Order: sequence, then structure tokens, then C-alpha cells
Amino acid sequence: MSALPINQLARPKGAKYECEVCGKSATLRCSECPTYYCTQEHFDVDWRGIRNLIAQDIVVLRERPKMIGSEEERDRRAEELTGIRRELLEICTGQAQKFLVQGKYELAVPGALQSLKFAVELHGSEAVELVPSYLLLAEANLGLRRLKIAEEFLSLANWNILKHPEAGSSMMSNLQRNFGRLYAAQQRYNEALQAFATDIYHSSLEFGPENIRSAPSYFHMGRVFQSHQKADRASNFYGKVVDIYIMFLERWLDDSEGIPGPLTPAGDITPVEVEEAVEIAKHISEYRAKRNQDDLTDRARVEVAEGRYVLGLLLMYTRDGAQGREILRSAVEAFLANVGTDHPKTTNAQHYLEMLEQRAAREQAMAEQAA
Repeated sequence: MSALPINQLARPKGAKYECEVCGKSATLRCSECPTYYCTQEHFDVDWRGIRNLIAQDIVVLRERPKMIGSEEERDRRAEELTGIRRELLEICTGQAQKFLVQGKYELAVPGALQSLKFAVELHGSEAVELVPSYLLLAEANLGLRRLKIAEEFLSLANWNILKHPEAGSSMMSNLQRNFGRLYAAQQRYNEALQAFATDIYHSSLEFGPENIRSAPSYFHMGRVFQSHQKADRASNFYGKVVDIYIMFLERWLDDSEGIPGPLTPAGDITPVEVEEAVEIAKHISEYRAKRNQDDLTDRARVEVAEGRYVLGLLLMYTRDGAQGREILRSAVEAFLANVGTDHPKTTNAQHYLEMLEQRAAREQAMAEQAA
């Protein structure tokens, strides 16, 4: 895989080669598939961001058929290509979402751009199915602090949704969440709060106010209050997020009790959403630890322990067992020291830690027997 200079003498008459990342006139081509770039940097970003996963499929999509064939053969080929585009749309969307959660915004752009191209090819330029790609591009550009570009994509998404009232609350929630991020970045805090409040409303309509998929809505509202130095309000929203995560994770462990074999994730959220939940839990845990480092009250220490507890459970959910159990042990110790052995927070944390340690011991014994 490499980028090669375009042979200008071999360029077909009238052919225009544009960069896959920025749309400028291209001077390089990929050695693996028929894609073009204006700089080596854009080639590298595109390859790492998405092209390495879809290069061979792009070759299939862009190659000319060897023969025209009958109408039936042409219809069959068109159906096959449509199926490939649908699969690639899903891959590109998932890859962009993964990089966004990881904070790798530059790498998220190529997948988001490619998802938009496939969505247009599949559904047309006015379809509501384009909105998720617009929102991915808006979020990536927000992360890169390209606020004007982000606002343009959000405006496209908003106009599209206005033309399609059937878009649904989930899409409107995501749109308002990104508008809230934009306004927060522009220090338009009142508008940010209004957008996040609308996000919470639509998320609650779609999933329920206590559903784990609604938790990010409360988190982003809390972040606005945190940046605005309103610590008590930020703590209230962060507390809501922690309560939602704990309720979901403890129910997951209760449902898994007695079922042999490794723990399996629930079907309520996607792997990308789980990764986002881990990042949210880390932020809340770090915020509480920093805010309460000089506060020696039991309430402050319990807040810190709760942050560790939910982070430990989330890591167990992602099958990071060793680190998850270590963080859970520190949470149990903090609960014991501050609220005692009989408090529900302590007994719950001890119960689930013991359950997880027993399951880990059984899995290790089975692995040793198999070896």
C-alpha cells in the first residue's frame, strides 16, 4: 500500500481526479484501489481512517464490467453492488463512531465522508438516511475545532430533518446534542443548555429517562455547568449518569448470575456506546476525585467511591477483568471506610465483586484444565 504520482500522460481526456478527503485536485493515487489524494498526509489519514478496511470492495464497486451481458445479469450485478454499498455504509459509520469516542477526530473524518457518499448512492441526496453521516462529520469537525464547518453540517442535518418529520426522536436527540456541543465551544452557554435540554427530552422519548442510552444527554448538560463553574448543578447531572449506569450494570450482573461461561454483553447498547460510557465514567470519576480532594466529608468520599465503582463495572462489561476488579476493590474499601459494612452501597459492591471474582476463578480453573 502506497501513494503514487498520477501519470498525467495516461490521464483520460476530461478526467478529473479529486482528493477523497478534501475534494481538491489530486496529484497522488492509491496503489491498492482507484482513489486519489492531494497530499501524502491525506492519503495516510484516509488509509488509517477507513480505506484499509474497504479498499478491495472499492475496487469491485468502481471497476467496469467486463461485458454488458443480458438485462437479468445487469440487474443481478446492480443488486450485488447495492448489497456491498450497504455493508460498507455500516462499516464506515461504525469506524467513524469508534474514532469519535476515542477522540481521534482526524481519523473519524474519512469514514464519515465515505459513509455520506454511500448514503447518497443508496438513498439519494435528499433522503433522511443522510442525517447520521452529517452528524458524524459535524462531531468530527467539532473535535477538530473547525466550528464553521461543523455548523454547516449541522445545518444540513437540521434542514433534512425538518423536511422529514418521520425522522424520529433518536435522530433529533443526536442533532440537538451536537448543536449543544457547538454552542458550548462557542461559549454560548444558554443556547447550549437549551440544546442539551431538548436532547434530554427527545432521548427520554425514544429510550426512556432512565435508559442507559439517555445517560450521555445528562452528561453533556453536566459538562456545560462544569465549564460554567456551577459545580453543584454539574454534580447533580453527573450523579444522574452514575445512577443510570449502576442500575444498568447491576441488572446485567443479576441476569448473568448462575449462567455458566464468560459474561456476555447485554443487547441494549452497541460496543461503541459502551466505549463512550467508559470515557464518560472516567471523566466523572476524575472530576469527583479532583473536586473532592480537599473535602474530607463522608459524602465527598462516597461520591469518589461511586465513580470508581461504576468505572470498575463498566470495565468488567468490556471484559477488562483484571483492571475492573482492581478498581472495584478500591471502591469497596472506600465504601467500608466511609459508610460501614451494613450500608446498601457497601453490601452491593461487595456482592458483585465477590460474584465477579468467583466467576473469574472458575474460568481460570476451566482454562487450566483445558490446557
